[in-house]
Amino acid sequence: MMKNGYRWLMLVLVLGLAAIGFCSCGEEEEAQEEPTSFELALITDDSGINDGSFHQITWEAIQAFAEENGMTCQYYESEDKESKYLKAIRHAKQKGAKLVVLSGNRFETVAYKAQNEYKDLLFVLIDGVPRDKDYNYETASNSTGVLFAEEQAGYLAGYAAVCEGYTELGFMGGDALPPVKRYGYGFVQGISAAAKEKGVENVNVKYTYLGTFDASDEIESESFGWYDEGTQVIFACGGTIGESVMAAADTSGGKVIGVDGDQSAMSQSVITSAEKNIARAMTDILKNYKRNNFQGGAILNYSAENNGVALEMTNARLNTFDQETYKQIYKEIKSGQREISKDTDAKNVEDLAGEGVKMQIFDE
Repeated sequence: MMKNGYRWLMLVLVLGLAAIGFCSCGEEEEAQEEPTSFELALITDDSGINDGSFHQITWEAIQAFAEENGMTCQYYESEDKESKYLKAIRHAKQKGAKLVVLSGNRFETVAYKAQNEYKDLLFVLIDGVPRDKDYNYETASNSTGVLFAEEQAGYLAGYAAVCEGYTELGFMGGDALPPVKRYGYGFVQGISAAAKEKGVENVNVKYTYLGTFDASDEIESESFGWYDEGTQVIFACGGTIGESVMAAADTSGGKVIGVDGDQSAMSQSVITSAEKNIARAMTDILKNYKRNNFQGGAILNYSAENNGVALEMTNARLNTFDQETYKQIYKEIKSGQREISKDTDAKNVEDLAGEGVKMQIFDE
């Protein structure tokens, strides 16, 4: 009996060790399956991918495409400095990147240098065109630039705000970069058009560029000051500054228009958002890349004509500006019936304000 018991004990121990060995091997295999090489790369500034806006939308589109198509992807945050951006690109290449997405207009000179330095990489510049510091534009055969008609989305936002009965409006942009300016210029034109068509008088618009895309106590304080002075709605345009404006709105009872994507979930104060279809643009580009048909040397334009911009209506907190009105205005923009100037078409934003619209411009 003792011998049989001993043999049984030894058998149990052997089987147990085998099981432990098997589990350990499985863990090692699982660890080895973690990707060490990332085919798709996103480079952002130090505001990162959780800005609730531009970078986040871009990253989520890349990530979704990669998951659906069995590809790997990684993002790389960098300080807001050209040398740091280029270092991030080098790091992405070392990590196996084949296609690098540069997120934002401030990457234009970076894209220009990188496309010539890394001929074996493909580059996608969202919101810009590669250029040198003297503004000589060149999109190499390994690069694609993507532009949006932000002025159209801004126009819709301004038009909707006046239709809702708001006459005290504000625009807070980040840096005075072309995409931000286009949003602002369109916003003022939409306000002016609605005021004229609806017979609304005495519309006041505060307008500023903050010189940053980062949330801060200072921006929250400035936003609160605007609301306290009577501003009803602020179009918060750029990066995480919207968080600061929303915080002020939540405290004061003011309203906010979001930017780039649907920001309604970020605050109850958000009545709608001026959108550009970054997800569609990224999906279009990545589909072509996967088919070995990357559109190098091209500048892709997304506007109302190809449903590349919009005003968020599904989760909008609007009462008067309904779907029917929205569809009609959008149709008129799409057909060219409503002509909307870009930032390069006017000397300054004040020139776009119609009669009955008073502008108050603040310096950065």
